Amino acid sequence: MSEALRPNFDELKARYLESLVLRNYSPLSIRQIGQNLRIFLGWAKARAIAAPADVDTQTFEQYKAYLSTGYVTRKGKPLQQNTIIPRLYNVQNWFEWMKKKGHIFANHTAGVQLPKIIKILPKGVLRPDEIRTVMAQPDLRTPLGYRDRTMMEVLYATGVRAAELLALKVPDMDLKRKVLRVRHGKGGKDRFAPLSTPCCRFLDRYLTEIRPELIEGLRPYGNNWIQKEGTAGDTVFASVYGGPFSAGWLGQLMERYIRKAGITRPISPVHGFRHSVAYVLSSVMWCVRYVFGRC
Repeated sequence: MSEALRPNFDELKARYLESLVLRNYSPLSIRQIGQNLRIFLGWAKARAIAAPADVDTQTFEQYKAYLSTGYVTRKGKPLQQNTIIPRLYNVQNWFEWMKKKGHIFANHTAGVQLPKIIKILPKGVLRPDEIRTVMAQPDLRTPLGYRDRTMMEVLYATGVRAAELLALKVPDMDLKRKVLRVRHGKGGKDRFAPLSTPCCRFLDRYLTEIRPELIEGLRPYGNNWIQKEGTAGDTVFASVYGGPFSAGWLGQLMERYIRKAGITRPISPVHGFRHSVAYVLSSVMWCVRYVFGRC
């Protein structure tokens, strides 16, 4: 293949991301992988590395060193080791794909060893009494307060991730069977999560009474409201403007309720609920093993 016809970095990146769609990767995973590849390409182009064949083991070692010592975040801080790992791993997988497709003869990035994963404990786990205090903070007399409480009920009942919560669709709710369907979860796979009876009660009223009001938009002014009105589609949880909202906004919202509840120690706003579910389940399993172990 002549150099004129050989696909460039950007074309190969686009083809690779398209292949991930066909392999049923979640949109969130594809977006994260694309961002990691874009960072690598920016580094490569700044050093006049124009083609995949120009990337050898030493070059990729230099990129690894750059991520470890030369790259800084928007806050001016170095990258954490667990952030560096997927940035390297995604590039290695991309080059392996290029090798299998015949775009390069060898994947020299595969010889670079990835840093070891550092297990980081959660910032904090909310106790059951603290969960109840936080869940009592939203004003259930208002549409937004009822929506927020319903989100908390879903988080605590299922332990879903923030992105999974915000991606829930109305057809994913099966209140009769008390389950919800998480589409394209971790690993791009669908799964079902059980719902508690109180959670179903909140969801029932939210879906029939509160959500239709939110979809129409409660705040018809400013912040491009006309462009956002009704854009939530069949997404379960809608913003005050009638559209979807981001995981960052959800974190800020939960942080306010946690502080309002008088909890001042470091807590992961959304993960605090998720890890609390795991903590309660592990405690229950320990009690079951203890009781039956004595029988």
